[in-house]
Amino acid sequence: MARMHSGKKGKSGSHNDYRSDDHEWVSISQDEYRQVATSLRKEGMSASMIGIRLRDQFGLPGSKVIAGKKLTVLLEENGMKPEIPEDLVALIAKYQRTTKHLELNHGDSAAIRGRNLIMAKILRLVRYYKKNNYLSPEWSLSKVL
Repeated sequence: MARMHSGKKGKSGSHNDYRSDDHEWVSISQDEYRQVATSLRKEGMSASMIGIRLRDQFGLPGSKVIAGKKLTVLLEENGMKPEIPEDLVALIAKYQRTTKHLELNHGDSAAIRGRNLIMAKILRLVRYYKKNNYLSPEWSLSKVL
């Protein structure tokens, strides 16, 4: 897959285990998995942080192997869907960090270009999320910037 803002091809990513049968070494049931995931979400963790915590502390593989669904879908079914998708939150935070850097370093032209590219990604992602009803049509980027 090509990179977004360069002419390079990039590297292919790793692949998950696509086995559909249960892992014998997993000692947690689907209901316990859902309870742990929802309790971690109530503590304020994002979906990726929940996945990391479940992998590191409990030794669990991906959510699809245990629950048969992605973790975000599982949280959405329990009424814990985040207001703004996680990847958009990360890009907004990166944009804010870059803007803060540019306040101290006005002449950093590489950071200026980077900030413009980050904003382009944000706008593209917002357009996608509004089109596919992940964000409401009246949601505005000016609310979070």
